[in-house]
Amino acid sequence: MQCSLIISVYNDIKFITLIFEALKYQSVKDFEVIIADDGSGVEFTDVIKNLSATVEFPVKHIWHEDKGRRKDIILNKAVVASGSDYLIFIDGDCIPHHKFIEEHLRFALEGVVVCGRRVQLTEKLSDELTPKKIADGCLGWNIVPELLWGGIIGELRHNEECLRVTNGFLRHLWLKERWHDLLGFNFSMYKSDLLKVNGFDERFLLSATGEYLDLEARLNRIDIYCKVECHIMTVYHKKHKRKDVDNNTNTLVFEENNQNNISWTSYGIVKDV
Repeated sequence: MQCSLIISVYNDIKFITLIFEALKYQSVKDFEVIIADDGSGVEFTDVIKNLSATVEFPVKHIWHEDKGRRKDIILNKAVVASGSDYLIFIDGDCIPHHKFIEEHLRFALEGVVVCGRRVQLTEKLSDELTPKKIADGCLGWNIVPELLWGGIIGELRHNEECLRVTNGFLRHLWLKERWHDLLGFNFSMYKSDLLKVNGFDERFLLSATGEYLDLEARLNRIDIYCKVECHIMTVYHKKHKRKDVDNNTNTLVFEENNQNNISWTSYGIVKDV
């Protein structure tokens, strides 16, 4: 098995169905899927069970009870459950391009976190996506004009990412190297590297700034850096409104780890407290 794809989810039945459809057409077939489920209900669990019976890749559903947002806790459990040496992470509102896994594996390197970006769908595209449209190849060059126009009129941000650049020579010629900025909806790394910092710090309980900045900072302290690869490893992100979150709790944890120069968190996979 070449890799484990870990998908963070919570109760979005439509998009997990779309993700499973997209995964059927991955150019690389040797992977497992681990659903890191932060407390979804019975209906969602039944959908996962039914979807798992329709695909050729193995699926593990890692679940815990809904007690508020505990994403980092369930992610650590998913890491422990993974059966391969290489981990790819996406969120449950992101649909991977059919070469997504192949391209992450292309850039895989020990001691490096491979960081992709996302293409934000318009509200219309998000609402109208169906498994059949994905099977027919709708997520590709045919939607580029609509995505670029959405960026021009201000509806979408950073949607130049819809222009995929896969040729190695052109990437070297046009794209500048960037060695920072891990975003949780699209990154990959060797499992052994993540275990060196004891996984995710489970004290981050808010969907706000901090949790992935913290992971990146702790990795940097042991000389593991994040290599951003733009215009490749594409995921298409569901259009939804941003939530205003009180960031103070996350900030306190992040600042504490920074002040103490922490790399190994005592609040991760192995519990030291």
